[in-house]
Amino acid sequence: MRFSLIILLLLFSLHASFAQEAENGTETEQQTTETAEAEQDKLISPIGAIVRSAVFPGWGQFHSRSYFRGSLTVIGIGGSVIGALLAQRSFSNRYDAYEDLVWQSFHSEETILESYAHANQRYKLRTFFMYTGIGIWLYSLIDSYVSANFHNATTLIQSIEQDARDIEKFGIEMSATPSRFYFGIVKTF
Repeated sequence: MRFSLIILLLLFSLHASFAQEAENGTETEQQTTETAEAEQDKLISPIGAIVRSAVFPGWGQFHSRSYFRGSLTVIGIGGSVIGALLAQRSFSNRYDAYEDLVWQSFHSEETILESYAHANQRYKLRTFFMYTGIGIWLYSLIDSYVSANFHNATTLIQSIEQDARDIEKFGIEMSATPSRFYFGIVKTF
């Protein structure tokens, strides 16, 4: 049951991240030339995004303008930390109850083993939450790097498109074939 829930959450986060990329693509087409020129100078360092995500998971995605995935990372890390802390507290309580049963000699072996099994379940749950948090943190590092590169590529493409529109306004025509490069001035009468 837990495994299928984890798989569903991972698939949802992947779907949501791809949906955000598609949404970002439509938003970039609608930007005005002033916004494109302002963002042209704002390239993001991928290494800087990784360092930000290493310091605080999700910060690198926010810096790379991937707000939805950054939010998912913060929520995932927060949920993992809270889950691990609650599981640790439950484990401590169950383990203390197990130790009390062990030191009291009038309980049956079956009761003691059942108490140990409950404490062991809480230990495994705490370990699961810790590894989940570490996995989300590693995902945050990789995704912040990819998001920064994706943002830089989008920004550079917008810059090239703007330059092409500016060249067309001047009436300069350029084209290329595998063997030749054409450059000319076009004047329409």
